[in-house]
Amino acid sequence: MRGFLLFWIALVIAVSITPLLSLAEVTKIGNGDDGSDLEGFTEIKSGIIFDSRQDAVDLLKSLNIPGVPGLGALLPELKGNLLYLTKKDSQTVDHTDAGAFHADMKGRVYARTFAEPNAVTRFFPVATKLDSDQLVALHIHEALHRSLPPSVREDETIVTSLTLAITTPGANFDTIQKLAQRLIPEAATVRSSPEVPAKVVEAGVPMSDTARAKNPSEFGIEYRSFSAPKQPSTYQVSSMYLLRSELYPFSIAKRPIGLGIDLSMINRPTSSLMGPLRLTANARIWTLRGFDVGVWGLAGLNTLSNEELKQSQFGRDIYQLGISIKRDLDFFSVENFISYMFEGQSTQRIGNIDYHYEYGGVVEVSSHPALLLGPFRLGGFIELSLGDDYKVTGGAFQYDPGRYRILSGGPEIQYRYHNVVLGVTGRFLLNATQDASYDSLGDLMGPGVAQGFISGSVSVFF
Repeated sequence: MRGFLLFWIALVIAVSITPLLSLAEVTKIGNGDDGSDLEGFTEIKSGIIFDSRQDAVDLLKSLNIPGVPGLGALLPELKGNLLYLTKKDSQTVDHTDAGAFHADMKGRVYARTFAEPNAVTRFFPVATKLDSDQLVALHIHEALHRSLPPSVREDETIVTSLTLAITTPGANFDTIQKLAQRLIPEAATVRSSPEVPAKVVEAGVPMSDTARAKNPSEFGIEYRSFSAPKQPSTYQVSSMYLLRSELYPFSIAKRPIGLGIDLSMINRPTSSLMGPLRLTANARIWTLRGFDVGVWGLAGLNTLSNEELKQSQFGRDIYQLGISIKRDLDFFSVENFISYMFEGQSTQRIGNIDYHYEYGGVVEVSSHPALLLGPFRLGGFIELSLGDDYKVTGGAFQYDPGRYRILSGGPEIQYRYHNVVLGVTGRFLLNATQDASYDSLGDLMGPGVAQGFISGSVSVFF
């Protein structure tokens, strides 16, 4: 099992570095460039080019460009763009470099980007001699090439006209909207009614940079190490491996719909065995004004044999439904979850006595705030689980504490490199009624067991 996990981790790392290796090679590029400008480059993280991008973002927000039909993807494309500076200028100019936004009078190219979403932008040293206003226009121009609909994104005349309309002194929302409706076929079909201002037309509102709807699918591996129980446990679990695959092959507009499979392997002090199988269904039903709203459901199915079930109190199937709401700002994010876990039951044999466990329904609410600092997401969570009931009966033994609560919390730290995310999470039991613990929930793949866990994970989103 450990060898299998190491194989998948190596595979994930290989997938993440392949794009960088491809950048390092000299290749033929679609715009006629021989690729020599890629022989040396560094990522831009400060300086006038980096600062002017924020000026461009502020300009788009002030003009409410996200509300212009056809330009809804411009702001997120600009904000999330990776910037690189080459070590030497390029004078390899062809038709795609025509126009004042691409090259100077000597034919030296200012910047290049591929006309496709999420492409990086390569700036050349000559661009550092431009002033802030010129760089703002250059950022917007290159972002338009990536964000406009495919039918017009490579049309230099249209891209230049829109750039000038946005950056010219005295620019306003109405003028830009009229121009977009005239130049962009897709925008011409989206008209705001007389009763509703054009600024709130849904088709023009972009998703946030970190919206899961942009890259909803996930493949990942997680390792959890559980804390020791405060009281002796009849079924102690020390750690768990999780293999997660969540794919979104179905979608309607900006509302992806997907199915997920989670496989688990649990480690006990004396043995290892297959853990529960979890099946999930997710739908992002709404993405508007930076909010992601989703609904989800899961089924946790036990894979234990009849003999193994007799040894464990966790031999029950779990069904849960919930809703999530997420909001991302430039440096802050918060996501709330509300869910309901249906009741269930299981039986454990200890000696010659069968102990019957009855798990009541559980309402769970949680909030996950985080600071967004570059590639880092530094956050945590607070969660309240409110259970209807938890009964244990067997022989002359009876345990029935009635309704109970469990308050949980812990850190959630992530590092993101392109679509690869490394994460560290901790879950700790902060407060509980009577003797309640995570064992009272009976959900191995959710809160787990005993008093909590710490975990490490690596995931690829696509």
